[in-house]
Amino acid sequence: MNLREKIYTSEPIRPNPLISVVTCTYNSEEFLAQALHSVEAQSYPHIEHIINDSYSTDGTMDILHTYIRRNKHRYPIKLFQTEPHGVAHALNQATEEASGEIIHYLHSDDYYLSYNSLEKVADYFTQHPDIVWLTGNFMVQVKGEQLVIPHARLLRVNPATAISVMNVIHHENTFMRREAVMAYGGFCEDKKMNVEYRIWLRMIQDHAPLIVNDQFVVFIIHKGSTSTGNIIQFSKALGRAFHTQHEEKVFPLIGYYEQVGIYAKLKSLVSGVQKFISDMGEV
Repeated sequence: MNLREKIYTSEPIRPNPLISVVTCTYNSEEFLAQALHSVEAQSYPHIEHIINDSYSTDGTMDILHTYIRRNKHRYPIKLFQTEPHGVAHALNQATEEASGEIIHYLHSDDYYLSYNSLEKVADYFTQHPDIVWLTGNFMVQVKGEQLVIPHARLLRVNPATAISVMNVIHHENTFMRREAVMAYGGFCEDKKMNVEYRIWLRMIQDHAPLIVNDQFVVFIIHKGSTSTGNIIQFSKALGRAFHTQHEEKVFPLIGYYEQVGIYAKLKSLVSGVQKFISDMGEV
């Protein structure tokens, strides 16, 4: 049982919601064109694209300007630049510029699986108008081969417990209410912590995600991938996840400190002792 009031209460999603696609770039020319092509190929018309570039020095800006010229009359595209202070900072800045009811973070090395990926997402939110977030399977591309990792099966057993153990939700196939992202503190800019894990741990206290056996986006695993490029990066990602659990006061498999019975009893005992000492001091 949650011991606090909900941080965010949402209105039902309207039909044909606006979806904000957010892409943050920094020297992203290797995979960016594929990501952008997957956006412009979408059949769902109610989208906007928010792009935050951290002053790239390669061909990224040329690719972006070509993309904008090609699609400027099809859907709103906003391109701006911010100083490179980490991916979380870039994502937060872009979130503030977005205006859609639903937001999705499509990194420059991600791409939408099919032309109707966003159409399917809009349908899920319309059919379940009270949900705050939706997540599906993890889909990766390794050396040109696509592979589906069926996260939905694991999460459906007990999503809160699964998330308490590890960051098993991947942003690539996760879609959220934009206002909820902001209400729960946005992406974590503390480099000792995982960028998005904090949001999952906070939101799931109030809102269970809609878990669908579906996939919408492909994540390309490559040498430069932030958390999967090599064993050293993966180990660092695990360390950040453990630190995030500690900061968010989560016991793996058990739950949040405040929701564990023994913690509540100890807290009550400590408060009683402190009051006793205070009362004795006044005698």
